[in-house]
Amino acid sequence: MNTSKRLLSLATLLAILGNAHAADRGFYLGLAYSDVSPDYATPEMVAYPGSGIPSTDTPSYVTGDVVDPIGSNGIKGLVGYRVFDWLAFEVDYLRLEGNSAPLELVCITQPCPDKVEAESSSYSFSALGLWPLGKFDVFARVGVSRWDSKISLLNPDGQHFWATDVTGTDPKFGVGAQMHIQKLTARIEYEYLSFGKDAADTWSIGIAYGF
Repeated sequence: MNTSKRLLSLATLLAILGNAHAADRGFYLGLAYSDVSPDYATPEMVAYPGSGIPSTDTPSYVTGDVVDPIGSNGIKGLVGYRVFDWLAFEVDYLRLEGNSAPLELVCITQPCPDKVEAESSSYSFSALGLWPLGKFDVFARVGVSRWDSKISLLNPDGQHFWATDVTGTDPKFGVGAQMHIQKLTARIEYEYLSFGKDAADTWSIGIAYGF
């Protein structure tokens, strides 16, 4: 192969690689379904004062391990901005529901709660370091999350016996991969979320649209 043909082949290859570049820089919106590992529990040990369980003025406690086997799932919405091929910033909102478990209590007074339930949500800000691979990216996430959990004790008829809100701010970390199809991006991601003294392994799959 002569020199001119080699240069033509090289130019063709560079053109192909140029057309297979990472997603365009700029804003994007996304939506994802998240599945939380079964070790997810209530964020903190919680106390409820003299309620007859037991019948003293000393606070009683419901610990996070009561709901450990349950797990949860939820929906995450996000807004992001890709500054460079290798850097993006995201703000996201995650809501987790369905975390509940039977509560084994011996009550002196009635009514007596028989279930503990927890709902959690969080707002997060993250930086993403991306490695572009043509139409694919792999990335790592580091950020901070402000979370809020509502923990409730429910009577057998479903009425709230007692409830409290627990809030906190913790770091979050994640890794993932995504594929670009014109303006659309399909993404799969693992995130490690902290909720005070508790933590959760979270897998999510979703899509994003770039502007």
